[in-house]
Amino acid sequence: MKENYISLERKTVTREHLSGVIKREIGLNGHSAAALVDQIIELMVQAIMQEREVQIRLFGSFHNCKKEARVGRNPKTMASAVIPERRVVRFKIAPSLKRRINENVNYIMAEED
Repeated sequence: MKENYISLERKTVTREHLSGVIKREIGLNGHSAAALVDQIIELMVQAIMQEREVQIRLFGSFHNCKKEARVGRNPKTMASAVIPERRVVRFKIAPSLKRRINENVNYIMAEED
């Protein structure tokens, strides 16, 4: 198994980039790789819309939360406005990923010294 599936040439990893990596690494054709990425994203979206948690081991979990209605203020005009109740998606990073990120930061900082 390779250590890095995604090249770090770009700052943002896009759906097209993911499907390109799947195409190259797994050997699927371009349409199949793109369809696979789209299907995975759609399954995650459907689960979140049904208020189910999406948990990806070693990465993190997405869950749907309710935010209560509240009074907000326009910072320019200072006018009050009611912000209605709404649903938001929250992401909680997996402890193992958090540890890997922090170890990498500490390694980079040690190299700079």
